[in-house]
Amino acid sequence: MERTDFSRHRVLLVGPKSHALHLLRSVMTIAEVGKVVHVEEASRALELLRMEHFHAVFYDGKVNRAGERPFVVAARRNEAMLNPTLPIFVFQERARRRDVEKARDFGVTDVLTIPISPRTLVTKLQIATHRPRPFVVATEFFGPDRRVPARPAYRGSDRRKRLAKKAKMDFTLI
Repeated sequence: MERTDFSRHRVLLVGPKSHALHLLRSVMTIAEVGKVVHVEEASRALELLRMEHFHAVFYDGKVNRAGERPFVVAARRNEAMLNPTLPIFVFQERARRRDVEKARDFGVTDVLTIPISPRTLVTKLQIATHRPRPFVVATEFFGPDRRVPARPAYRGSDRRKRLAKKAKMDFTLI
């Protein structure tokens, strides 16, 4: 994937000051993201999403509530939001399978586990902004399609070959 110019991008970071947030901000600086805005509370983040345009949101998994609703649900379903389809990433120190499934069911674009490499972070941001997944609108769900498109099979010269199943050997003594 070619290098993307993020100089006109605006990214919102949501969560209390932490090492993970500092790491994300550093990566955004290295990727030359135009403007990075940091807020500590989900309610303030929702206010900003109603007033300003952002290209992506990264929020700490610990900040999961905005009033009575999870942050992502509020950001996706509130009619006053400028862009309810923007990429929303949650970052966590440990992401167990049930946490990832729960976040996905709320409408998160992707779950990032800290520590994360700068290259992975930039790649995920590029994919989310340039090749976004289609959005699903249903009574109980609004968010990116949870099905990940299948990758085409590798066709190179070093492709693994399937071997025939080994014949069963009978080792019983007669």
